[in-house]
Amino acid sequence: MNDDLLIQRYLDGSISSEELKLLQQRLREDAALRAHLRDIAELATAFGDMARMRPPSAELNRESESTAEIRRGRMPWLSLAASIAVLAASAWFFVSSRSSPVLTLVESTGNVVWSHGAPIQPGEQLPTGTLETIGETSSALFQFGDGSLITLHGESELSFSDEGQKVLTLSRGTLSAEVKPQPTGRPMLIHTPSATAEVVGTVFDLTARSDDTLLSVDEGMVKLKRLADGSQVDVAAKRSAVASLLTDSKLKASSTPEPLTNWSFDFTTQPPPRDWRGFAKDDRMNAMPYIAKKHPDGSVTTHYGVSVRPAMLPQPVQLIATQSSVIRYRLRQEHAGTLHFMLITHRPDGGFGGNFETRLDEGELRPNADGWCEIEVMLARLHPISTRHPSAVGNILTSVLIYSPRPEAKPAISHFSLLTH
Repeated sequence: MNDDLLIQRYLDGSISSEELKLLQQRLREDAALRAHLRDIAELATAFGDMARMRPPSAELNRESESTAEIRRGRMPWLSLAASIAVLAASAWFFVSSRSSPVLTLVESTGNVVWSHGAPIQPGEQLPTGTLETIGETSSALFQFGDGSLITLHGESELSFSDEGQKVLTLSRGTLSAEVKPQPTGRPMLIHTPSATAEVVGTVFDLTARSDDTLLSVDEGMVKLKRLADGSQVDVAAKRSAVASLLTDSKLKASSTPEPLTNWSFDFTTQPPPRDWRGFAKDDRMNAMPYIAKKHPDGSVTTHYGVSVRPAMLPQPVQLIATQSSVIRYRLRQEHAGTLHFMLITHRPDGGFGGNFETRLDEGELRPNADGWCEIEVMLARLHPISTRHPSAVGNILTSVLIYSPRPEAKPAISHFSLLTH
């Protein structure tokens, strides 16, 4: 039964007890429906104000007419407004009575907003709602009351609730989780557009990509269900699985490959995954605009970048940073200028590992006759953004990003390598 019909039956008093429970459940789950009811409440208040402003004599003169309308089965507008107000008030009470904190934002980098774009700061306790990390370099670490930790990486959107059972929906992006043992029969559920993960207590990474879900388990076990056909697989420690919208292959878990310290990607010979930042053209990966920061007034700061995300490959790869790691690019710009370089990382055992950055000054970029140059960035050169994560050594590279704040720069890369000197 759809929401409009439930609301209509509530208004005319014909709703059953089971339908009322269903409506209340929908209010718990759907922030947009609650917002819609708040709008109805404001409208009902306005109707009430209009009614109070009408002269008493006018009401008396129309009394017999209103009575006739009721007898003909038509609800007068004031009665309708009253019914709407009752529904809105009861919905508001229902939602408010369940607005106790579900989780606490522990730390964040970049832009993190909660339900309808409200900016939040570390230490804030949040009721049921939706968290969004905006921009490639944003992250958010939050904690449930039982100590379970969830970290969002990059551009991600996560809805959450905890009515005795934690239910999360990862609409897009990546999360890392350290989940404490959950109550018997009430595992944590994480929904994505293509899968559902059932978690009793474990450490893992989960990514909702454009047409599939990637699960990598570090400790414990996670049950992964593919929504396209209902097939399930238990993914144990040091194993991973991909649940696709396609069902032409069996859903299975495979051993997670050991992290690599040397790896390369040649854009002139292989197409990049569509989940990487940038667009492929003319045997190169060209910078694309993305929102780097969202300001309180609604305006945004835009950067233009190219990212390499090893976990987004059809066959995912893990790259690990060492003390002697070097990132090498073959790169060009249409208009010379300073470039910015950033590593986004997570820990090998799950959880956020920190962001690290440096600048590549124009003088370091020495293009040859056709405009291309070879550049190297040593890991030791990168500065941590947060003192909580002082070093990238030993971390897994979630994303490697090179960008410019200038649209005319138009950086592009034809080759990427991680090397160990």
